[in-house]
Amino acid sequence: MIAQNPRDRGDKARPVTFDVHDLFRRHSKELTRFLRRRVPSADVAADLTQEAFLALWAARSRTSIADGHAYLFRTATNLAINHNRRQRILSFVDDPDTALATLADETPSAEQVLLSRQELMIVYATLKEFPPAHRAVFILSRIDGRTFAEIGRMLDIQPRTAFGHMVRILARMKLRLDEARR
Repeated sequence: MIAQNPRDRGDKARPVTFDVHDLFRRHSKELTRFLRRRVPSADVAADLTQEAFLALWAARSRTSIADGHAYLFRTATNLAINHNRRQRILSFVDDPDTALATLADETPSAEQVLLSRQELMIVYATLKEFPPAHRAVFILSRIDGRTFAEIGRMLDIQPRTAFGHMVRILARMKLRLDEARR
């Protein structure tokens, strides 16, 4: 699969290649462990891992994917969220199939889209207030799903330092978002 690297600008964009089979070989266990922390059972985590790889396989012909690893973990996160949401809803009904058929459309309204965009701009502006090392911790943790131990190894810092950076960023983000909501 060849995709454009979004980090490159202008006419100097270089192709990025990845092989879905190679990604599966290298990251399937890591992805399953990642999902296992987000869903109630190992079986569900294994199923969602397969779904994430299937989504990557299906998307490769429709869209340009610059980073297969990041795409997989974002897809897996969304699958886990959707699974947990479905389980919460279905635990309150007698007939799950009927309940699923009658669920409201989850497409966000124009107002929800606008509010989400405003919140995203606040998050982006808040991240820009921090040094690059702090931002790297946030991205590795929240976007890539890395543990603080992994982040520490990657950035050559103590896991406690990575955790401290994350706490400061999240506290400031909460403050900024709360200010915007008033």
